[in-house]
Amino acid sequence: MNEPTLLLRATLAIYRDAARDAASALARNVWIVALPPLYSVVLALVQGVAGPLGLLGGFVIFLATAGCASSILSVLAEAVAHERIRVNELGPGFGRYLSSIAGVLFLFWVIELLLTLIVEQNPAMQWVSLAVNVGVFLLCNPLPELVYQGQRDGIGLVDEAVQFMRENAVEWLLPVAILFLPIFAIGLREGLEAMAHVGATSALGVVELTLRTWLPAMGEAGQFLVLIGASVVLSWIMLFRGFLFRSLASSGRRQRVFAARSRGL
Repeated sequence: MNEPTLLLRATLAIYRDAARDAASALARNVWIVALPPLYSVVLALVQGVAGPLGLLGGFVIFLATAGCASSILSVLAEAVAHERIRVNELGPGFGRYLSSIAGVLFLFWVIELLLTLIVEQNPAMQWVSLAVNVGVFLLCNPLPELVYQGQRDGIGLVDEAVQFMRENAVEWLLPVAILFLPIFAIGLREGLEAMAHVGATSALGVVELTLRTWLPAMGEAGQFLVLIGASVVLSWIMLFRGFLFRSLASSGRRQRVFAARSRGL
């Protein structure tokens, strides 16, 4: 059997194992499904209180966003390590990756600020903002996983993300493309806009919007069920990404081909 076929089979086996491990981890820690909507409410409250405070308020919102992201990634780190997560461990998680996340968020804030200034000066350049944000999304896509599985921190994570993508772009981005297919089915611009603006504070909203678009209209109870469903889907996606990243980062393509040949895939 030739190497491309073996690599394809090995990659499909990695996807299968990551999907199975993600489902198992979510079943063991099903309560984490409540975290995305809970932290969304927390951040909305922080923005409502700190928003009118100007620069100080912006700093408070920035720290709250980084802290909530750190807590979520701490939970994912334990789950991917096959540990059972306890609610009383959430508190320390807010500071566990705070500095690394704050450094990355600050870099993205600077990029977004520059793009905003460009578009304000020349609205016809709005496509540049969209293209840059989509490019950042693709190049830096594994940043969340690198925060809790990588070897570097702060801005160094960006360089590590680009290096990872150079070696594993096809294997990593194929599931990403599949996940965004329902949005691209609505329209090309909608898909690109979703890629450009998805982030720590908007991921749940993107998943929820996708579900609402493809499901029939429902009442208030149905809307609540959609929110819960979106949180379940998002939790599984983040766990799947964690297990997939661990497998891809620990082996090169030649190693996967050799392992596939040894396993008789």
